[in-house]
Parts: sequence; C-alpha cells; structure tokens
Amino acid sequence: MRKLLTIVLSLAVFVGFSMSTANAKTLKCQTVLNTKADEVKMLKDFTDTVTTLTDGSLKFEILPAGAVVGVKETLDAVDKGLIDCGFAWTHYWSGDHPAAMLFGSPVAGGGVGIDNLAFLSWFQYGGGKELYDQLWKEMGRDIKGFMLQPVGPEALGWFPKPIKDMADFRKYKFRTPPGIPGQTYKDIGIASVAMGGGDILPALQAGTIDAAEWCCPKPDLTFGFQKVLKHYYLQGLHQVVVNA
Repeated sequence: MRKLLTIVLSLAVFVGFSMSTANAKTLKCQTVLNTKADEVKMLKDFTDTVTTLTDGSLKFEILPAGAVVGVKETLDAVDKGLIDCGFAWTHYWSGDHPAAMLFGSPVAGGGVGIDNLAFLSWFQYGGGKELYDQLWKEMGRDIKGFMLQPVGPEALGWFPKPIKDMADFRKYKFRTPPGIPGQTYKDIGIASVAMGGGDILPALQAGTIDAAEWCCPKPDLTFGFQKVLKHYYLQGLHQVVVNA
C-alpha cells in the first residue's frame, strides 16, 4: 500500500487514499456545500467519470458540509486522514497563507487580469502546479492539489435595495470571499464579512449580513438567493477567475 494525499481544488478536492489494484476503494469526500449545490453536482460528474475510467476500482462517497468536520477544518481533516477527500476553494485558507488566494480566486477588476483559459494555461504549463505544491509545503500540509472547476467571472452580488453609488453599497454588511477580496472591499469602506458558502443563507435570514455574493446566475439561483434578496448585479469586481 502506498498512501497518497491529494487535493482537487476549485474550488478544490482534497484526497488521501491507499492505492490497491486488487480491491475496490471508496473515498469519503466532504464538501464545503450542501449536496444540492451545482458545484457538488459537477463534482459528482467528475467522480463518476473517475469510477468509470478505473473500471469501478475507485469510488467516491460525497458528503455535505459538516458531515464529519466543520468547513474550516476540512483541510486539516484530509491532512490527518479523518476524511479521504475534501472539496473547497483554496482561498478559504488565506488566513493560513496569503498565497492561497492565488490558486482559489486571484483578484482582478472587471475586464482586468487573466481569464479562465489563461489561468489554466499558467497553472498547467507556466509553473502554477509547481507553486501550488510549494504552497502546501509552506502550510505544513501533506496534501496534493488539483484544479477541478475553473469558472468566472463572478457576479457582484445580491442586495436588498438598488445600489446607485458607493454610498449605497457601504450601507450593507456584505458577504465576501475570505482573503484578499474581503480585505479589498474593506479598504474601500465596505463592511465585508467572510464566510463559507453554506453559512450565507442562514446569515442573511438571521440578519447577520445584509447582502452577499456567491458565484454566477445558475449556481446562485440553485442556492436560493432570490428568495431572500431581489436585486442582483453583474459583473463582479473581485473574482474574474475562481477555481475549486
């Protein structure tokens, strides 16, 4: 048996498993979302393909956020072997290392910076994968990372009332991604609040935040933001590319 710790990012999937050619192996993979999210459906498509390509010798059990550990503990749980896989965005751990932002959600304004295809080219052929390996070493995690879902650009977000200017924007406690995007909003006077995807709707319903961003029209509709907030703004300023 040879143990291999792997993380597929995109968001990102973190995987630790024993390789065996004789017996089928089922990997337990916890996401940072509920299993109805579009991103998790795409994850299941990916894992089903892996199962097919391995003739059924490698299978996955996809678990919702919090099934084994909390969202913020997902990375450490893979590192310690509590779960086999994790699916998340690397920038969730920007607090552990600022460069985590580079691989999960590199910041650029609308129309500025590289797009998804350019980011993929850099990651695959321009030294990105090697830097990603270095990131985990510097963070002290025995993990291997892979890109799974590069998407973008993202929307600005959902708001309770129309926004006519920055003064209107600054009235709201606004959910932002962890790391540099949230700090960027704070630097321009926005009361940004960082939290994981699974916490956003409960926080809106409880009044902990007033407005929020998540991703793009289809995933946002699946999330159900339109049930709570009625004003949606495109294009976002903070995530031209986002990878899980």
